[in-house]
Amino acid sequence: MRLTYLGPAMPGHDHLAHQGLDARRLPPSCYLVEVCAGAGVEGEVIEGDVLVIDEARPV
Repeated sequence: MRLTYLGPAMPGHDHLAHQGLDARRLPPSCYLVEVCAGAGVEGEVIEGDVLVIDEARPV
């Protein structure tokens, strides 16, 4: 899966992915990635989706 790192999920970022996201409710271990074209995924995750990743949670 190809992803683009968008940065930490912190309040105050101007990226479009942060619109509608209440980053104050997320722990500081969270960051955002966007699913890229050609990611090779099917189903519920599609190109352009923004995912919230929490590094503190086990896989």
